Amino acid sequence: MNLVKKNISKIQVFQILILVFSAVLIPYLMVITSYLMAALVLGIIASILVLISIFWHYKAGIYILLVYSSFIFLIDRILMANIPFGIAVEVLIVITFIALLIQQKGKESFQWKLNEPIVIIQLIFYSYFILQIANPNAVSISAWLASARFLTTFILFYIFLHFLSNLRDLKIFTKAWLIIAMMVAAYGVFQEYVGLRDFEWRWIRAVPNRYDLYFIWGHMRKFSFLSDPSAYGLFLGFTGLSALMMSFGPYSKSKKVVLICMTLFMFFAMSFAGTRTAYAMVAVGVFLFIFMNLRDPRILGVSVFIVIVVTILITGPFYSAPINRMRSTLNLSEDASMNVRDIKRIRLQKYIKKNPIGGGINTAGNAGLRYSRGHPLAGRYDPDSGYLRTALEMGWIGAFLVICLNGAIVIKGISNHFRLKNPTLRTYNLMYVIPFLGLTVAHYTQDALFQKPVNLLVIATYALMVKLPDLDEEKQKPPIK
Repeated sequence: MNLVKKNISKIQVFQILILVFSAVLIPYLMVITSYLMAALVLGIIASILVLISIFWHYKAGIYILLVYSSFIFLIDRILMANIPFGIAVEVLIVITFIALLIQQKGKESFQWKLNEPIVIIQLIFYSYFILQIANPNAVSISAWLASARFLTTFILFYIFLHFLSNLRDLKIFTKAWLIIAMMVAAYGVFQEYVGLRDFEWRWIRAVPNRYDLYFIWGHMRKFSFLSDPSAYGLFLGFTGLSALMMSFGPYSKSKKVVLICMTLFMFFAMSFAGTRTAYAMVAVGVFLFIFMNLRDPRILGVSVFIVIVVTILITGPFYSAPINRMRSTLNLSEDASMNVRDIKRIRLQKYIKKNPIGGGINTAGNAGLRYSRGHPLAGRYDPDSGYLRTALEMGWIGAFLVICLNGAIVIKGISNHFRLKNPTLRTYNLMYVIPFLGLTVAHYTQDALFQKPVNLLVIATYALMVKLPDLDEEKQKPPIK
């Protein structure tokens, strides 16, 4: 105990010295150089503190990843500097994994879970991704190398698999995620009713056509702290669904009221994103939830109420940009944007049928123009659909593996729902797998599964579906006397 106190006191003294040093150094550097120097020094100091925190306990890396992935785009907009902030996410994942291996040494054995279908399919998919470096249809190895950091996703899965080792850590992580989501939603509402800040307008006008993409039907789509309106809408749709699922859990009435209020607020904020895919995602998630709980009269009653409210919103005399966007979700035949996407999809299907292994990583659309000039798939277009992009670049084999993985996650979640005995764990199972299913549907029209920060929740869902049965068994064990 004394040794721990001494170590903590040393760390505290070190932190104080760093803060005092920065308080003197930063203003001096700003005067003699540029205001960007302050950001550079703060970044170096933050990096040192982050390294200390992660190697002190690897679990800190997960929370740092969650916070950083949520606010990375806000930092980028404020600084407007050509800095690849996204690479730091992969660096943090690798550092956290190294810290995990170091701290795991001498304790229980590393959990590989190689008998789980979710793990097996991931191994096959990532092996196939590595083999894509030799794809004969590709025109540049550098195009594959530019996406090689995607492999850290598999590493992140194992970090989460060990991180979610008990119910306490699962609860803390979920609370942290919900708090950040409420902050994202609150700032989105602020943007809607107060307006965008000057640095946000500068960012919108910095790229040609961005304003045209964001200003639709006389309304500026909101994006809060996140990368774009799509990522903002999908993140709040995912989190709002999760809060709704949690409100049906074994909690007090006051907590349920808070969760329902959070759900309504996040869905309200989500409407300002102008992302129709988010509405569809919520509808699919609610449908699966009702289907899995047909025997529960409470849920059937709530479901009828939700259907009535949605019907009133769709058919009633209410007119605004968010409501019009929601109504247009159901009128797919009259949706010009969807028709254009369908035409593009049909046109590109010919290439997919002829090339079962795809054209190679980073060859489709605008990414192809950047990394694989001269490739047949390269051009001034966006595949939009995550499944379509995978099919173009990795062939129908790659798309099939992605669908198999998503299917395995949902099947495992449904299995957990009926097999888990602990009601709290059943609730957490639902609050992760239900929005995940909605996101897999959203992936059909947008590249939805791996946008920041929702990608962390996706990988957490992978790991949790595998881990929940273990946690349930531990809960059922009698206490050691």
